[in-house]
Amino acid sequence: MSPPEQLKASTVNARNITLEWVWTEPLYYNLSLICQVNINHSETNTITEKFGVGLHFVVLNDLIPHWTYDVKVRCGTTPHFWKWSSWSTGTNFNTKGDVPDALDVWRQVTGNHVIILWKMPLDNQSHGHIEDYEVTWAKTADRKPNRTKFHNKDRAELSLDTSEEYIVTVTARNAYGSSSPSTVVIPSLNPDGTERVNTSQVIGSNGSISLSWSASPTASCGYIVDWCRTLECSNVEWLKVAPGETSASIFSKTFIGGVRYSFSVYACTQEAPVLLERREGYVHEKSMEDNLFKLKFKQQGSDVVVSWDQINLRKQSAFIRGYVLYCEANNKIINNVSTDNTDATSLKVENLSTGFYKFRLKAKTTDGECGTTEIAATLDSQTDTMVSSVVICLVTVFVVLSLITVLCYRHWACIKRKVYPPIPKPVLTEKWFTSQGENHFLRVDQHHSEGDTVNVSELHCNSVALENGYISQENMPFVFSQTPKGYYNQPLKISIPPPLTFTTTAVSSQSEAPCSPFKGVFRNPSYNLIMQKCTTGDQQSNSDPELQEGTPLERSSSGYQPQSITETLTVNQTTDDLESPVSCVSTYILLPKSPSN
Repeated sequence: MSPPEQLKASTVNARNITLEWVWTEPLYYNLSLICQVNINHSETNTITEKFGVGLHFVVLNDLIPHWTYDVKVRCGTTPHFWKWSSWSTGTNFNTKGDVPDALDVWRQVTGNHVIILWKMPLDNQSHGHIEDYEVTWAKTADRKPNRTKFHNKDRAELSLDTSEEYIVTVTARNAYGSSSPSTVVIPSLNPDGTERVNTSQVIGSNGSISLSWSASPTASCGYIVDWCRTLECSNVEWLKVAPGETSASIFSKTFIGGVRYSFSVYACTQEAPVLLERREGYVHEKSMEDNLFKLKFKQQGSDVVVSWDQINLRKQSAFIRGYVLYCEANNKIINNVSTDNTDATSLKVENLSTGFYKFRLKAKTTDGECGTTEIAATLDSQTDTMVSSVVICLVTVFVVLSLITVLCYRHWACIKRKVYPPIPKPVLTEKWFTSQGENHFLRVDQHHSEGDTVNVSELHCNSVALENGYISQENMPFVFSQTPKGYYNQPLKISIPPPLTFTTTAVSSQSEAPCSPFKGVFRNPSYNLIMQKCTTGDQQSNSDPELQEGTPLERSSSGYQPQSITETLTVNQTTDDLESPVSCVSTYILLPKSPSN
């Protein structure tokens, strides 16, 4: 057959046209014909076959609005369908425009910051120039929408309350109208603004990532897989998978080898999408650079512990499967230890002798050992280590003591008052100082010590009258007698035995020292002082009395047995002080030792 002629598009719509041609042979209008239409657009060829008697036009459907096509036709008879005519001369036409297709919409949630994303429509989807995009959002509860428009953008950043559920719709508008709204639901999230799910590892191959997951009964409209860089998830990409499919091979021109990506699998539902799984992986793992670790070492006896910090994910171009530490001495590896714990931060090399060593740490990956980092160390003997520790301790103690000494010196007066307060002098309640202008020294006896001379200023006493050989009850003196159970006080009976001589120590003064008669016996509990009453006589004795069984010192050193001593002392007294002689009975008084003596 001859090819069709005068090929043209007679009726052109947005999605269909009527294509007509003319037969040069009138007989062809009566034949049963089969014709093929070759539709060419954007490097795509489609051949459509049409049948009919005298076929001279066809209707082409499912065309792309606002699109350019190039077509040509050839025909043959039905009985001889393999005998085609030549292709007709081609013709082209443009379909009319239409509203854009519905947008492919997704979202990214970071805290209370929500980013609504959509894919910019392609030419075969926009059906004309896109003038703007309109985004509306509202809480599910109240449905009071907010609206905003964007020009030449593929995202809208919204500040939403993530504790509430929102419905967001996006439409595209061109000269022919707006697209159908695309809806995405923002669910209410955890208080920290995250969706919790377990994370596993995945490794890509040939520049792509292959994922598979378990089917979910909630996935009524399929699945959504999105991905972004793990550390800087600013540009999110996603892929929608048809219902019933549980695997996807993901390829993107933005994939970079040695960069870790996070992949999330969601179930598409009539409500909010449900996160099912999360993966992390590399499209292609690369060997990590050397000197990656910051090493430190510590000697523990004959062992050495090498430690390091965790590596930043930005520097990890592959998954770390473990660590290995090599110990080298004299350019020869003498030991190595390893671990498969990816969270380990130290390794120990044991039983090393004193000397110089090099330690090399490497990370184990599927691409081999990499990230080699070296540190040198010299092992000291235990003695040196101990001496250093002792010296440090001594210096520390010296500094602390010096500080304490300085502080104590500066505050010594306050410390002395608190720790060693002054001892008050004994307070005597009876008036027993009567003499004026002169001081007398009384010899006292203290246990286990020599007799000390104590300055007693101006003794005053009153005369005591004897009644029937006894002191009156009011001024009754007491003498200590030793009993099996201790000491007790007894009334002292005054008797006047033959005079005893004893040595007295007197202080010379300008005037004659008067006798100091005591008004009565007094007791000082602080020092166990005991004094007996004395009476004043007419004469002053010039000799020491002979003490019974030795002197008080001798009795004290040989086990002093307290007993009453009755003495008669005659002293000269001025007529101004006392007109009648008074008998004086004295005993030893224990007084505190003077600091000056």
